[in-house]
Amino acid sequence: MEEQIRQILAETLDIDPEEITPEKRLIADLGLTSFDLADVVLQAQEEFGVTLPSSFWGEIVTVADVYRVVGEAVNQ
Repeated sequence: MEEQIRQILAETLDIDPEEITPEKRLIADLGLTSFDLADVVLQAQEEFGVTLPSSFWGEIVTVADVYRVVGEAVNQ
């Protein structure tokens, strides 16, 4: 799952997946915009066949947060 999320982020940001590590902050470190985040959410929902909760937006700061929230949705 983490590899797929990293790939989605890398494609969205047009960067090398190796630059995406769990501690990276999406906005401050990787330059993700709110539009990029919406795209990532849509792609993750499609990839994993889940619906992410609306609280997702307030919980996401780092790449690890994305892994956690998507993982929780997948395991429900």
